[in-house]
Amino acid sequence: MLIITNRVINKSNFKNGTGDHKAFGDGVNSKGPNEVRLATANKVGGKWQVELVKEPSVITEKNIPSQKQFLKIREKLTSEKKNCVFFVHGFNQSFKKNLEKSLALEEEHGVEVIAFSWPSNPGGFKTKEYRHAKRTARASMGALDSTLEKLCSYLKEPFNRAALEACNIKFSLMTYSLGNYLFQNYIVDSAYENETALFDNVVLCQADVDNKGHASWVDLIETGKRVYVTINENDWVLKWSDANFQKDRLGRTAKNLNSSNAIYFDFTDGKGVGKTHGVFYKKTNPVVKEFFTKVLNGGRGDDVEGMSYHARSNSYRF
Repeated sequence: MLIITNRVINKSNFKNGTGDHKAFGDGVNSKGPNEVRLATANKVGGKWQVELVKEPSVITEKNIPSQKQFLKIREKLTSEKKNCVFFVHGFNQSFKKNLEKSLALEEEHGVEVIAFSWPSNPGGFKTKEYRHAKRTARASMGALDSTLEKLCSYLKEPFNRAALEACNIKFSLMTYSLGNYLFQNYIVDSAYENETALFDNVVLCQADVDNKGHASWVDLIETGKRVYVTINENDWVLKWSDANFQKDRLGRTAKNLNSSNAIYFDFTDGKGVGKTHGVFYKKTNPVVKEFFTKVLNGGRGDDVEGMSYHARSNSYRF
């Protein structure tokens, strides 16, 4: 998988350009939160192998590292007939945890993952750490913007767009937990210029953001097809966030689901869902899995059997 990160590089971990799950740390890049580096990651024999993408001494339009990596991914997607997910993780995620969740996403739903890895695990007392992570999320907005801007510009090139359409590759975006707070700040900022329109679907998974007023920014999200919001009223992680910060989390309440741009899926009463936060990769039930497999491969979530539209709450339910 391809990793795009503004985490600090643990240079001592790399030997001849190759490291492991400790290749990137929990702080921001030494050059600042807007500085991103690229790496590729593979798990071989139960161990992670992380290779830092080399950067030329002088970057020109013909040797941009991200463009070369994008072309490699396109070739892989074409040969393996896979779709792609751009994944933004949540709070308290070390680089290793991010790798493991990204791998689970690939294996569960048959997609290729491009992971945007931001330093969300600053350490310390949990409540203080959470506030620190939110500040880092806001600071990481510029890194996310520049990343999506580059991807968008590559896709707008006729050769790239034609090649993707010819092999029917679908691109989707999933922001998870506190990753939605980072995404929200990006959407409402003047830097946002509908770059997300390149994605077939946008999935706001178990969003750790305020439910109140969410329509004001969710309605601004541009997408090729649809925007989905997932909910579990018993989500144990969002319950902690809710209890400590006194506002209903979007991913944990079935109230005020009023964005005209979003399709809401409430998994609360699903068999095996219980208090699950990681609904996209934890084993719950076949309906939840099918939902994520469909939407992350560019399909329609409302085609999934086992859930139906509930007009009063404006959501799909079991």
